[in-house]
Amino acid sequence: MKHLLDLFPVVADRVAPPVLVALGPVWPVTQLVSALKGVDTTLFQFDVHQAERLKEKLAQEKLTAEVVVGADLWDLPAKFQTVIYPASMQSDYELKLDVVEQGYHVVAPGGRFITLSEYDRDTTFHKVQKKAFGKCSESPFVKGQEFGTAFWSTRDPADTVRDRRRHRMTYHARIGDRASMNFESWPGTFSYGRMDDGSRAMLEVADVRPADKVLDMGCGAGAVGCLAWQQCGPTGRITFVDSSARAIKLAELNAAANGVTNAEFILTATMTDLPTGGYDVVLANPPYFANSEVGRLFIHTAREVLRPGGRFYFVTKMPVQTIPEIVDIFGSVDSVENRGYTLVMATA
Repeated sequence: MKHLLDLFPVVADRVAPPVLVALGPVWPVTQLVSALKGVDTTLFQFDVHQAERLKEKLAQEKLTAEVVVGADLWDLPAKFQTVIYPASMQSDYELKLDVVEQGYHVVAPGGRFITLSEYDRDTTFHKVQKKAFGKCSESPFVKGQEFGTAFWSTRDPADTVRDRRRHRMTYHARIGDRASMNFESWPGTFSYGRMDDGSRAMLEVADVRPADKVLDMGCGAGAVGCLAWQQCGPTGRITFVDSSARAIKLAELNAAANGVTNAEFILTATMTDLPTGGYDVVLANPPYFANSEVGRLFIHTAREVLRPGGRFYFVTKMPVQTIPEIVDIFGSVDSVENRGYTLVMATA
């Protein structure tokens, strides 16, 4: 986030402890902790990988804050006198709405919700915070001082606790002539509001057999694992794995709603606790570029956890970078084009 330390002084005198920082990239959040000068601060993240990086950065900078991982901001107690949301340009609009709505429920009566937006003339948060809190103030635009916009709202001490408003979208998907399944999705999870085309392309190609033990690697809302369960059946097993606590909670919800049995759900950033040789099939659609550290982690982990003869399916739009790495780990690969994606297939 650009110029966060220039923007924070605009609201510094409105900050009172205890403070909660809701989401935000590692370095900007670390800068905020430094600017808060040692006050009681909690840092909330959805993702355990992001949380671990944040802890490492805090240690490097010799800063102290509690780091908490969860699926929903409103699961925290309503004890915070200040909630700060460092909203980056890359954040989806629906996620911004969700953070403000959920943030209302963790601000103590009389406390403040503050958004630090990267946009110099932000048109989103004034109306969103006014709807949630009744009022909203914002920093004025000053030419020559373009370092974002700050918004702040106070929770009325007389407010009664309101119902929680969940931001969600549902969609249905099916593969081939199998039965359609319905899925719920929440902002901040992979493929919000629709079945990802890369996941669909992979499932149309993947060979999943009755009684297979299947690993849905980076499961998001769980659509891939649920649809694969139609092939492996109740004598098989689906393991849903993700580094996002929100994704794992959603995968559990969607698996139950679609009658998926014999499933397990694992929240992990490293996947080091998965059983060696424990799976017949690994399905991987990394949410980042295929040559990223996430893609490499998926490839290396798949080789470790597949049984001899097990099958690995990897979705990419960057086959030139990805295929050599998979060849290096697995020895040989096949690939096929489907729906504009390359499906890379390897055998352990």
